[in-house]
Amino acid sequence: MKLTLYAICAMVMLFIGFGCSTEGGGAATAVVTVQYVNPERFTDFSVQGRDVQSSTTVFTQEVTNTLQPVMQSRFSGYLLTLRFTNIDLAGRRTGTSSVRVVRNRTPARLSFDYVLQDKSGRTVANGSQRLVDNARPTQAGNPSRSGPLFNENRMLRRWLQSLSVTGG
Repeated sequence: MKLTLYAICAMVMLFIGFGCSTEGGGAATAVVTVQYVNPERFTDFSVQGRDVQSSTTVFTQEVTNTLQPVMQSRFSGYLLTLRFTNIDLAGRRTGTSSVRVVRNRTPARLSFDYVLQDKSGRTVANGSQRLVDNARPTQAGNPSRSGPLFNENRMLRRWLQSLSVTGG
């Protein structure tokens, strides 16, 4: 029942434009799908001052670009679906500047459900995850880091690199 609900939600999310998947050519290409559950209710989900719909587009592009190489090296040909239930970017950008001001008291947090399926469509890992940015404030707010979602991408990359699978 839960899997059927996820499939229905995925179809609806993709239809209305909140989902995104990336694919390259070749049979051994990894696929990452990003979905959002009520993103307008997320704690802090404004990427570079954008509205929710624009933020989902930027966030999806950043996450898929970050996780694609990890998927290709660890899970070639597998499908990863991330279904975000809350995002707290824990910061803001100052004006039109690319410098991110990170709040010291509340670190960035990502909450999501995930499903990793092998080439035959069999689920090899799934569950719910909550990632909290434990980087020191000097690391987290370092303007020399590139990308609008450097901290979030770092957390997701580390999580995927350490993900345990059953069989496969």
